[in-house]
Amino acid sequence: MDILTPANNTSLGSGWFPLEAYRAESFRWVTNDAEIYAAALRNVKHYLQVHLEPGPGLNLKPFELLIKEKDQTLARTTVKGRQMISVEIPATEPMVRKLVLHVEGGGRPAPNDARLLNFRVFKVTFMPALIDVLAPDAGAKLGSGWYPLETFNGETFRWAGNDAKITLNAPGEAKQLMLEIEPGPGVNSKPFVLRVLNDAGVQLTEAKVETRRVVAIQLDGASSLTLHAEGGGKKIGSDDRIMNFRVFQYSPDLKAPAK
Repeated sequence: MDILTPANNTSLGSGWFPLEAYRAESFRWVTNDAEIYAAALRNVKHYLQVHLEPGPGLNLKPFELLIKEKDQTLARTTVKGRQMISVEIPATEPMVRKLVLHVEGGGRPAPNDARLLNFRVFKVTFMPALIDVLAPDAGAKLGSGWYPLETFNGETFRWAGNDAKITLNAPGEAKQLMLEIEPGPGVNSKPFVLRVLNDAGVQLTEAKVETRRVVAIQLDGASSLTLHAEGGGKKIGSDDRIMNFRVFQYSPDLKAPAK
């Protein structure tokens, strides 16, 4: 197995020595400026995780690793020994990014090897930051009726049971909340009507959710919301939870549906 984590939308560019194995471990040696092509599919920050250690080119001692893109330094971290580092990569529009692992110095010869071996890498992972179903700056938090955040088939979401609650921390400031919703087994995975009630039990809006779609909720000064799935509440035999619908991880790319 190569050093890339499967299904992480990454590939290796130039700067890497061939894959090799020793004592049941696989790794690649690097002199400098090893390239990683990483597909950022959403406009959210990502994390680049690299499992690595200093090599003879750096005298097996701690070194500073720079993560660069287009000659700009995105992050720098000190590698003290064999360790997993995790650096934050700023958000950008969906694109394939070329990230470069760069070290200053190094270049000492290795004994019995003509190559310059500054460091070796055991594993590379590129992944989006784990974002919940609400926008980080929405001024809102989840209440009762929600199940834990989970990831399946590369997508992150929460299941909602009966009358899932959302509390607004600053009522009156936010005007709209957008959620990406899909019917679940609690409504037989069929179209249903989502009713959104305010803290007084007054319906703010309703939406027909036939398949996965974005629902825009006008808040009208509410301090809390109740999301009620009309006709929900059914269970499936293999799971005791009531999963009326699921709400997907928030993305800044969400757009209100056309009227």
